Amino acid sequence: MSEGTPYIRPQRRFWWARWPYRGYTLREMSGIGVAVYGGVLLAGLVALSNGPETYAAFLAWLATPESMVLHLLLLAAMLLHSVTWFQTLPKTMPRLVLRGKVVPQKRTTLACLFVALVCSAGLVIGVLL
Repeated sequence: MSEGTPYIRPQRRFWWARWPYRGYTLREMSGIGVAVYGGVLLAGLVALSNGPETYAAFLAWLATPESMVLHLLLLAAMLLHSVTWFQTLPKTMPRLVLRGKVVPQKRTTLACLFVALVCSAGLVIGVLL
């Protein structure tokens, strides 16, 4: 007895670029930007460990217009990744109840973003002083 072929549902070629998948796709692709920025930081550490000449060349590369554009794109990716990460947080954790009332998801997201902003500002101020 022969077995039938399994049904394979037709899938559009660019299904991931259509609503409602577009936001999810952008969030996941922003993780690539985070990884690229980690690579830039790692390249800076390697240049620093290889001596002053190599580090000076790395700093010169950071001052180029191409590097500035890259860093602006990576900043946008990091901001998108951070915001969407904190938007996902209250959806994945147990309901937060304070004084007998459920804390709205938006308030949890804003509180987390505020703490991240304060920590980032503190880090920048600490480095600049």
